[in-house]
Amino acid sequence: MHIDILKNRMLPLAALCALCAAGHAHAQGAAKTVGQTVPPGFTALFDGYSLNGWRGDERWWSVVDGTITARTDTKLSSNTFLYYDRPYADFELRYKYRWRTPKGNSGVQIRSHVLPGSHAMTGYQVNIVPHLAVRGMADNTPGQVVYNIERFNMLYNEKGDRQEMVLLGQRATISRGAATAGGTGRVIRTVAELVNDPQAIVDAVKNGPEWTEVTVIAYGNRIVSAVNGMLAFDAIDDDPVGKSDGLIGIQLHSTAGTWFELKDIVIKPLIDKPDLAGRFKTSPRPAPEPRVTYKDSTRAGLSDVALPAE
Repeated sequence: MHIDILKNRMLPLAALCALCAAGHAHAQGAAKTVGQTVPPGFTALFDGYSLNGWRGDERWWSVVDGTITARTDTKLSSNTFLYYDRPYADFELRYKYRWRTPKGNSGVQIRSHVLPGSHAMTGYQVNIVPHLAVRGMADNTPGQVVYNIERFNMLYNEKGDRQEMVLLGQRATISRGAATAGGTGRVIRTVAELVNDPQAIVDAVKNGPEWTEVTVIAYGNRIVSAVNGMLAFDAIDDDPVGKSDGLIGIQLHSTAGTWFELKDIVIKPLIDKPDLAGRFKTSPRPAPEPRVTYKDSTRAGLSDVALPAE
């Protein structure tokens, strides 16, 4: 009899708890999916209406019409970043972006770290520049900044000595060799092939008001990026200084007159090695010479040059 009474008393309480839990789960799900559909297995990093979970200088970052918006009309003293306050190691990251200005420079940081006492970051960056800012496609807008095509969606080392690691369209390995003039050694890029024609990748980009979707996959020492389903680069980082985990961030370059937006930022941690066979559009072709190049501390800020034969 005592047990029956206890059961009768517990049933309404259990129902109430279940209802509360369901309401909490629904609220959480709604907060994570405002204006977007989160694919199975993924988590939204941006809730669509606030910068909850993100850190940065709010003078330059805001939420407008369901997008993370970065905008500055004046030149900044240095690059500034918005970063998600949780580290990730192996993952698949997806996001959409669009430029509202014909000039600018940005990028999405992965496996990166925040420099103490600042909003600056160091680490891997998947570069983002406006479609029409690519050299040869510029529209002659006064003051427009123009970039060589290989810098579009390249893998870059922000605030590091590796700088342009893997360029647009390359399947390449990054390693480090001994320097002949001291410093931190030679950063060597060995290009196996081109995964796609760089111009074809740029042509796949959509201009505002349309959105361009990027997928970045990092697993172990391999990092790949695809733009609107087309493989943009495939990198192997064999350099001992490469990081295996870190923060996700967004760069606002110091360039004046920059305005861009991101949305639908979702991530899925990876436990097992991903099978990328046939995942993205690719049309492999031989890479132009020189395929083995390097930079070192004696060539800071300069382009890579052919590695001398030993």
